[in-house]
Amino acid sequence: MPAILCSWNLSTELSIMNGAQGLVCKIFTDVYPAGFMHTTCVLVKFPHSKIQLSDLPVGYYPIVPSTWAFTTAIDDGHGGSEKIRITRHQLLIQPAFAVAGHSAQGKMLPHVLVNLHEGGFAAYVAAS
Repeated sequence: MPAILCSWNLSTELSIMNGAQGLVCKIFTDVYPAGFMHTTCVLVKFPHSKIQLSDLPVGYYPIVPSTWAFTTAIDDGHGGSEKIRITRHQLLIQPAFAVAGHSAQGKMLPHVLVNLHEGGFAAYVAAS
């Protein structure tokens, strides 16, 4: 599955950066004690990268979930509030089956289907 890295620039020299396109090669999962499955790592091949990690082929990079947490107050139903802590885990990749014109600008894509009938600056961006 084609994917785009949506993260900070991990290594611009090795082409592992925000907006880099790759191919998902393997998804590693685990099961929480509550019984639901979650992803622990996604192995992505970045074809334009020369990265070489031990035990992985050239161009392969593991993407692990990032964690964010925050505290908020919710109504307790009795006129007061209760503080709760929310933790979120997210993989910083998105599917790349379709890419918007502006995010595709400047990329080396092997095949492109563009609607140039819409005209204007969007057509110029898509054609570039």
